[in-house]
Amino acid sequence: MPTKPELRRELERRRRELTPEEVAAASSAVLEELQRVVDWGAIRSIHVYRSVAEWGELDTSELVAWLGEEWPEIEVVQPTLSKDQPFPEQRFDLILVPALGFDRDNNRLGLGGGWYDRFVAQQPQARKVGVAYAWALVEDGIPHEPWDMKLDLVVTG
Repeated sequence: MPTKPELRRELERRRRELTPEEVAAASSAVLEELQRVVDWGAIRSIHVYRSVAEWGELDTSELVAWLGEEWPEIEVVQPTLSKDQPFPEQRFDLILVPALGFDRDNNRLGLGGGWYDRFVAQQPQARKVGVAYAWALVEDGIPHEPWDMKLDLVVTG
């Protein structure tokens, strides 16, 4: 089994090679799936990661725009994150978590800073939904440590 750093390098390489059209198509597919699988009527607050186009991340801006149009009563928090940014004190119903890679047991591989693992550990009431490219499924499993937080669901595009 590859190590986390090896997996991270490979998945980051694949992500950098994506065309803007591939990112847009996958982002739209993720939005459609999120619209289908989340009970939006039960959500009062959501934490959405702010996607970074230069990293090839799935774009969350369409989701944020859709929520503003269709569910204006839902509070959307979309901070610009840095690895040493403090955690929001607010309690969320749903947290969208970027996933560089994932496995069938909902283990997630992030960028390696541990920010999301620490953040979601403080939000036990929240549903944690990973957002990833479908090709980022690691069939052999993601190596994980006791402090790595599992996701409740992974939505792919």
